[in-house]
Amino acid sequence: MAPAQRTKTPATTTKSTAHEPSKAQQAILDKKADVRRAIIEARQELRPGARSTKSREICNQLIEQLRASGIKGKNGQPPTLAVYAALRYEVDLDRFIRGAYAYGYRIVFPCMIPNAAQGAMCMRSVSCNNYLGGNVPFIVDPRKPWGPAVTEEHQTLTSTRAGATRRFIPSRVKGSVPPKDDTRFPVVPPFEIDLVIVPAVAFDAQGNRLGYGLGTYDHYLPQLREDCMLLGVAFAEQEVELVPCDEHDRAIPQFITA
Repeated sequence: MAPAQRTKTPATTTKSTAHEPSKAQQAILDKKADVRRAIIEARQELRPGARSTKSREICNQLIEQLRASGIKGKNGQPPTLAVYAALRYEVDLDRFIRGAYAYGYRIVFPCMIPNAAQGAMCMRSVSCNNYLGGNVPFIVDPRKPWGPAVTEEHQTLTSTRAGATRRFIPSRVKGSVPPKDDTRFPVVPPFEIDLVIVPAVAFDAQGNRLGYGLGTYDHYLPQLREDCMLLGVAFAEQEVELVPCDEHDRAIPQFITA
């Protein structure tokens, strides 16, 4: 009897759908993209003078809100405020930031983490002198990742009070920096932050917020203390009737607008 011939079974390739959105999720994503596109265009139509005036008014409201809040730091430290470096056409917080420095608050800025999940960020402390110097990399270009690869475990467990230094984590990731520069802008863990100013592309009366689509703040905000104060900022022209939302989106209790 002739030996049975083996036949090669063609390999079947199955495309994983684990990360693909469902039809309902895709519909929400499409609605978000439409709202985002429309509001960004409307925001760009604001004249520079009007945008500057509105930004100044928002900053004045933020300063008054800060005074009225009675916010206090933990363990004898000054309150820590998380702000942001405005991209073109966004609300410019410069007036508020300078005022907060004058009151002695510790100011931290978002910094995108190299070689991390899309949209992953940490907060880094920036001194008044460095801010006024205008050469802080993640303020000059907030969208560009900077610094060594900072793990979530590291930023949770490492306490970096103003002026403190920490052990440098060696990294071969492109964009990594030497220890001197890394400790110049130390990572501040989320539990040390007392107030966060959150930017938005669009918002509604219920406090629902729409960002640029990376989920940066939606991932970061849940790491904060429950008593951390959240304030959204936007121009009045950015308000919409309803922001499309899903279960991962985080609402902001209050928006300051002008």
